[in-house]
Amino acid sequence: MSESIHGLVKGTELEPIMAALAQGEANGVMMYYALARLAKEQGLDDAAQVFIESANQEAVHAGFYATLVGKYPKDFWQFVAGVAKAEYSGKANVKALADKVRAAGLTTAADEMEIFAEQEWHHGVVIDELLKKYAPRTSEAPAQKKWVCSICGYEHTGDTPPEACPVCGQPASAFKLKSAIKISAVKLYDGGYMMKSFACGGGLPEGSIKEAKLRSSLQNYVIDTGKEIILVDTGVPAEFEPPAVTDKSVITFGDKIADYVDALKNLGYDPAQVSKILITHKHPDHTGELRSFPNAKIYISRIEADDMGLTGDNVVRVDFTDGAYKNFAKSQKIADGVWYIFAPGHTKGNSIVIVEAGDKFYMIHGDVTYSDEALLENKLSVVFEDLPAARDTLSKVRAFIKANPTVYLSTHTPLGYENLAAQRIMTLPDVEEAPAVEEQAEATKATGTVWVCSICGYEHIGDEPPEVCPRCKQPKSAFHKK
Repeated sequence: MSESIHGLVKGTELEPIMAALAQGEANGVMMYYALARLAKEQGLDDAAQVFIESANQEAVHAGFYATLVGKYPKDFWQFVAGVAKAEYSGKANVKALADKVRAAGLTTAADEMEIFAEQEWHHGVVIDELLKKYAPRTSEAPAQKKWVCSICGYEHTGDTPPEACPVCGQPASAFKLKSAIKISAVKLYDGGYMMKSFACGGGLPEGSIKEAKLRSSLQNYVIDTGKEIILVDTGVPAEFEPPAVTDKSVITFGDKIADYVDALKNLGYDPAQVSKILITHKHPDHTGELRSFPNAKIYISRIEADDMGLTGDNVVRVDFTDGAYKNFAKSQKIADGVWYIFAPGHTKGNSIVIVEAGDKFYMIHGDVTYSDEALLENKLSVVFEDLPAARDTLSKVRAFIKANPTVYLSTHTPLGYENLAAQRIMTLPDVEEAPAVEEQAEATKATGTVWVCSICGYEHIGDEPPEVCPRCKQPKSAFHKK
């Protein structure tokens, strides 16, 4: 092993000179590779090769000078672990930027950037393999603050952020304090609409809602605690085909973004990483891909699990035995900062998830409201199994939000992922509960095939499904056998 040159000029008058040389050579790498690309575009392959060789040599020079000044730690494995996380984050960041580039009409550039995104992920994978092979095993360090570079995703552990990001060079101001918990939206559909009478007319006299079109989408959420990956709902089945849009449609999906598993992978998560799935309720747009996570424990209220007929050692029927959580009477602690809460009404076994992260609470509520407008106006959607319970749950949700700084994460409106991206705290006006019509008596139990509406979960018993769903007005084709 040759003698190390690490940090030999650190603290001497040569340090600033060598640091400037390191940066200059790094800039040279960028310059020569850009020139190589331009030369190739003009058919000058021999010139491109000269520029590439020069870039590679400049990279060696930059590494030499950086080592002399001790830019990176000599015992580098902890640092490399942070680089791996940045590479994994790079996939999602570059893919999101590629989508914007494509939307601007730059298709060729977007195609290449999507390749870069996959390469970023691959870098993380191969570095992880090196970490497993060579990184020393150490006891878990005391809890410290974690800082994340907002440009490249590099993570730094310490009381303060570094003066500059060692990966991308950004100043300390580019770093943000990281909570141990990260929540991301798993985006499936976007660009649809729902009618306000559908979103806000539950239990109200027909015609009492001033009709309007509200934006709709479909997304679920993934919770990364830093120790495990937890899903909240799993979208529609991959083979699902949304009903055709007609002038009678009360809710539409819009354009498909990705199947659930692909959407999860786009965020940098593999199905094999998922340890737990929390189901808000039984409807097929929340349970469609449970089959894709055979190694994950499925947490679901006992009522919903029984209604779905779920079996298997990985199904955990939850009875909410951990007592009250804030103003909710029944809860189950799933992990540090992650609470699963009984909130019936939309369905009889409906649940919500509340995540405590930093100074905020994140409420992933399934379909307590289909739109944020309903929350703001203190109204229910037309989809419920127990109207009084649904009203009580909505009242508790509103009371919680008023008492705690809450980011409200919806499933069926783009405001869900927009609230998350902006870290927007929900504020509620004081609105009285709307007067309701008398709840209709439950229909006499019939025997026969049970047909379930794939949009709203309405169940019909008979030899054939109804021509139109009486709840959400979708056509006969939206029903499937239970």
